[in-house]
Amino acid sequence: MGPPVRGLCPQPAWASWLDDGEAPEPGGHEEAYRLRRRRGAVTIDAATEVGRYRARSTLAQLELLERMGRPVPEDLEVVDRPVLDRRGVMLDVSRGRVPTVATLEWMIERLAALKVNHLELYLEASFDHPGHEEVCRPVGPYTADDVERLVRHATRHHVELVGQQNCLGHMERWLAHPDHAALAALPGGYSTPDGTAHEPAACLDPALPASWQLAAELVTNVARAFDAARVHVGLDEPIDLNPAVWDAIFDVPGAPVPWSGVDNGSFCVPLPPERRTQYMEWVRRLRNLPALDGRDMLMWADVMAPHPELLDELPGGVTLVEWGYEADHPFDERCGRISAAGVPFWVAPGTSGWTSISGRWHAMRGNVEAAAAAGVRHGAAGMLVATWLTLPSVSDWPGFTWAAALGWNPGRPPDLAAALDLVADGTAGLGEVWRRLGEVHDLVAPAIPEAGSVSEMFRTSGMAAIGLALNGMTPAMLDAVDGSLAAADELLRAARPAGPSAELFREELAWVAGALRWGTAAARHRLDWADPDPPPGGLRSGLSRLVAEEDRLWHLRNRPEGHEVVAAHLAAIGEDV
Repeated sequence: MGPPVRGLCPQPAWASWLDDGEAPEPGGHEEAYRLRRRRGAVTIDAATEVGRYRARSTLAQLELLERMGRPVPEDLEVVDRPVLDRRGVMLDVSRGRVPTVATLEWMIERLAALKVNHLELYLEASFDHPGHEEVCRPVGPYTADDVERLVRHATRHHVELVGQQNCLGHMERWLAHPDHAALAALPGGYSTPDGTAHEPAACLDPALPASWQLAAELVTNVARAFDAARVHVGLDEPIDLNPAVWDAIFDVPGAPVPWSGVDNGSFCVPLPPERRTQYMEWVRRLRNLPALDGRDMLMWADVMAPHPELLDELPGGVTLVEWGYEADHPFDERCGRISAAGVPFWVAPGTSGWTSISGRWHAMRGNVEAAAAAGVRHGAAGMLVATWLTLPSVSDWPGFTWAAALGWNPGRPPDLAAALDLVADGTAGLGEVWRRLGEVHDLVAPAIPEAGSVSEMFRTSGMAAIGLALNGMTPAMLDAVDGSLAAADELLRAARPAGPSAELFREELAWVAGALRWGTAAARHRLDWADPDPPPGGLRSGLSRLVAEEDRLWHLRNRPEGHEVVAAHLAAIGEDV
């Protein structure tokens, strides 16, 4: 087959530019297609409408690359089909950010162009559950009419829209309401023995009948509204069912780490025997809900990791979703166990975008690659790349794009920076900006897991720099960061956005670069290291400009409700400037 076309994403399973071999047959997959272009005439051969849609997506990318001046053969033939049947994106729309319906419609189109066929909304309280307005309305929830509109739009683009309603753990908003507070497994929440840290009640008590009534109601409402072949019921991290997990998270002196002996110490939530029994009964009752008849029930797999014997107790019609968000997550071991038990499963890496502001490029790429490899090796039915509350959402797109590419064709990864230019409407240079911003964390040692060292400097108004300096960070490392950010700024100034969406990407990337630059300036201030380019007007003035710009950008994509969550985080940064 011919060489890859730079930027095409995903890369096709087979392509020829030179008539240098007999093309394979597309095969029987519903998304398979054959695309031929000879002397300007285009023919598409596919057995289904979704196959024809995928072919048109490839053709549209090729035409966009040609408009960008990228080398594309005039005559070509592509035969293509995916490796993984389901290639999904999960959006957290529950913890501050609730995108507008128009934003979600735009995302559906952009993701479908990357051959993504599953979009999942993580809801908690952001669906407008009837009779629960006091809990849901402050979030800016999606109504049944909103969901119906989104389902229609997604269907037109061959994307399955699924609701994920967590219904055991991560129930903080529900348990904070007086009507539901008595349903908590850990009334009042968790507090460290010395009283220095507190977590609100987050998990329903599965032993209480009223807990089940609430959970069944919420899952039923979401299943009926989304009316998809799948419903995701969450069930991850029921930490309140084992407070010893909280003790370990908060490093309580003398507390053992309950997950230390599982898969080389990778995080999971072991449960005591009684709670384990209750958990599995909860799973069975959910599976038997009338609203889930004929649907696949997705659930997170983290409780199965310390208790592999429970795999044999899972009812039919359950698909496990094995999640992990670092490059060294033991996907291979955990997926191997699930596969050996005969349980269908998906893999779920992350975008690495949520606490790191700019994303962590290498961590994300390694994480997605490990998930895709394990998924293919052990027979996964799909891959779901997850993002949680992100500031800002632009940092998720490298992860969305990389997962879309490897879920379709893991054997031939694209040039990710070039593919991101394509995502940005064919705006040359923005992909390189994404890369530079995502790699700045690699320039600082030691590394801070999950957040990234440079982002943590911003989030702590420079305070994180003290610990970093004590452990080896040098002024030269910050110089390297600032140099890379300056190069990103040059690329942003030179970029010529090809449309409104690309211009918004450019503005959001500029905000990310400014926030990271402010973080290094705050770090130099804390350490009394000279700053060659301090923010005009000082740190406080610089942060005020960033806060105002974040507020503007937020309201271009998201509903106003929930912005106070992000505004509070930014205000906390400013308290110590």
